[in-house]
Amino acid sequence: MRPAFGRLFGAAVMCVLLLLAGCGGGERFAATSTISGCMDPSEARSADIRRHLRALRRAPICYRRQEVREGGHHWVFHLLEHTKAADGPFWVLPHDNENTAFDAGVHALLTYGGGLLAVDTGGRRSHFGQDPNRNFSSSRAESRLCGAQRRPAPVFTRAILDHYRAGKRKGRGPYLTLHNNGDGHSGNGGYGNISMARVELGLSRWPGAAIGSRALRDEDNLVFMASTRPAASDPATRRQIAALNRAGINVIHKRVTSGNFDCSLSDYIARHRLGDYYNLEAQHGARGTQIEMVDRLLAVLGVRPVKAKPRSSPFLE
Repeated sequence: MRPAFGRLFGAAVMCVLLLLAGCGGGERFAATSTISGCMDPSEARSADIRRHLRALRRAPICYRRQEVREGGHHWVFHLLEHTKAADGPFWVLPHDNENTAFDAGVHALLTYGGGLLAVDTGGRRSHFGQDPNRNFSSSRAESRLCGAQRRPAPVFTRAILDHYRAGKRKGRGPYLTLHNNGDGHSGNGGYGNISMARVELGLSRWPGAAIGSRALRDEDNLVFMASTRPAASDPATRRQIAALNRAGINVIHKRVTSGNFDCSLSDYIARHRLGDYYNLEAQHGARGTQIEMVDRLLAVLGVRPVKAKPRSSPFLE
């Protein structure tokens, strides 16, 4: 084979392989989602899981690794599931730089069962320019509503949402997430982007009762909710907010419209009317406070620890 012909032949073969593998980065290539079988948590290549490895290995925990290739991105999800209480609450942690949220997620998993999914982006907030929590859409038209999403991501979206409906959780129970944010906001000398003290169009604020720890009332510690109706005119949402407020939890509610849809998980769930959504936001480093918020939120939802006698709840029936 002549050298020039060999180079052309090799390039052609590589092109075909790229097309078959869907690695060209274009939306016309098929996306893939694969998930491993159950493994010991020690097999996870995750600094967050290694930090909690001793506690996780003492509990009946299954670790699985999921990979999604779509739109030029290779996403890795770490899944931890409680094998003795699989019907417990399920949490999603979109940001890999929010260690306090992961700590609270492990507490929730070990205490209440269920599972969690953590997106792995190498300890960074974004993945090669794409914020994981701005990557939820089902179509090109929906994606175009969001300036922060580079390409539509229906496979990424479905891969995450399917875990909320896995097993006996299917069709019931709220969508739960965990996040951390900075102290304060730019208007009061801070650097966070969400705060009970920050006024933004489309958001309403509902401060919690003065009970529990003082940190619970901090402007950075809150539950974020979203729906397509204003909270004040939606009786069901108002009842949910009132229950959280009585438990001492601050609440911010977003009314999601086509004009402010941002491809976040909260907005996607609200836009598609999939169910109730609760995001527990706490300041970076406020580990004890976020754990307290987990316990109070799940108490409001009627979820009890796995060692306690179960009662009727969105998860344990």
